[in-house]
Amino acid sequence: MKIGVIGLGIIGGSIVKAINKKGLSECVVAYNRNPEVTKQALSEGTIQEAAYEINDSFRDCEIIFICVPVDVVPFYVKKLSGLVDGECILTDVGSTKVNVVNSIREMSLACTFIGGHPMAGSESAGYNAARHTLFENAYYVLTPFSDTKKSHLNKLMDFISALGGLPVIMEPPVHDYVTAAISHVPHVLASAIVNMIKQLDGDDKLMHTLAAGGFKDLTRIASSPPVIWESICLANSDNILKILSKFEEGICSFREILRKKDSPALMDFFGSAKEYRDSFSERKHGSLIKTYDIVVDVEDQPGVIASISGELGRHGINIKNIGIINSWEMEGGALEICFYDRESQQSSYWILKALGFSVGIK
Repeated sequence: MKIGVIGLGIIGGSIVKAINKKGLSECVVAYNRNPEVTKQALSEGTIQEAAYEINDSFRDCEIIFICVPVDVVPFYVKKLSGLVDGECILTDVGSTKVNVVNSIREMSLACTFIGGHPMAGSESAGYNAARHTLFENAYYVLTPFSDTKKSHLNKLMDFISALGGLPVIMEPPVHDYVTAAISHVPHVLASAIVNMIKQLDGDDKLMHTLAAGGFKDLTRIASSPPVIWESICLANSDNILKILSKFEEGICSFREILRKKDSPALMDFFGSAKEYRDSFSERKHGSLIKTYDIVVDVEDQPGVIASISGELGRHGINIKNIGIINSWEMEGGALEICFYDRESQQSSYWILKALGFSVGIK
């Protein structure tokens, strides 16, 4: 299988590094606007062929990942469509989907395009920040057209799963509204807070000096590349404005609570946020993704996690994820273990039961 990648930033770089690490392709060809990055990837062996323009190097690719800002995705789709055959799958990784799919819907493509967005990333940018584990257990949204061939969609989903991602099918408008709320507006707010501190800080730079801990955690994403976020905000402006209006309502409500020194309302404000935020670590994939989990009651003692994972490893069982469930009702605790398939789930259940553990299937 030959894979193409356009753009070797953190997403494209992570794709080629994951393909190389997992041995998913005999040949990866890549193009990057800065040819030095392409040369670096070639010298490191994460790609096998370097393209210094969009040319026949991509002709025999089965899947091509277009990892560029959303406003230029249609340009590359149109250029590639004149090179590849009808069985090639073109897919992007952009954070907005409506604008992309609407532009491409108007094109007469000989090949298949499937919109994509891996829900993974970092405030760091560039090929050197890329890592082969970026997509592990991360949702990877796909937005196929209604007439997309099932075989093409399944092929792309299988490849994303092999990268470590969790493919999710979603309608473009739903995707854009959701990402506006959980990704785009938080980036706007992080940048706004940083700019506020910059404006408030005095000549002694005391705020800059003391800013640490929670402030850095809250504003970390403000370090993301500005060019990417300019493109995203312009492409998804309507949804971002809607979410910002809702945020403004919340700030106005809090300001009134604070003005009245309403202690119960303050407790409810912070308590509600804490309860919902704490639930993120316990959330389930629900109807989006089929999961295969078990829960193991364990004593609170050193080495118990290593002991269980080691025992399953000796039986050749691959664990997708493992985490601790905290509960006030148990002196010890419980491990929630997620597997890639039902067979691994069932086998692990009986292996751990035979060792005397209390095990439940979720």
